[in-house]
Amino acid sequence: MAEENEEIRCLAAPIEGGSVLLPGSVIAEVGTFEELRPYKKSPLWLLGSTNWNDWSVPVVSLSLLGGIAKGDDALSGTRVLIIKSLNESAMAPYLGILINGVPSMIRVTAPMLTAPKHSAQFPCVFREITIDENQALIPDLDKLSEQIEAAIGEE
Repeated sequence: MAEENEEIRCLAAPIEGGSVLLPGSVIAEVGTFEELRPYKKSPLWLLGSTNWNDWSVPVVSLSLLGGIAKGDDALSGTRVLIIKSLNESAMAPYLGILINGVPSMIRVTAPMLTAPKHSAQFPCVFREITIDENQALIPDLDKLSEQIEAAIGEE
């Protein structure tokens, strides 16, 4: 059983309306936001794809997916966080998340995590938390991958 003071290295990245928190082990790279190739028919939150290391990586806006931001506000990101997909799909082995600034590595312990005062129901979010009074989303990477693959599969 894990001890309460066990630390997990995580990356906290700013998104429109909050932050996203991911374990460091799934981070492949933080890249600059470049022109995306749009999908023909896709939900607004699936912004398009970018090339990364000879992979076509779908890029999502968690802010649009979660309803935190609307329209062009969600496209104010300057970087793309490339993460490893946790499902073993050949369709999307890597995912991109649009972020709004420079992410930072933090060490997270269980006592640092508290439930937010106001919680919304976001799809593809494992849990909303508060870290040192700042709200953050922990995405459900399996559900996010499934949503992306369902949208891409309709192309």
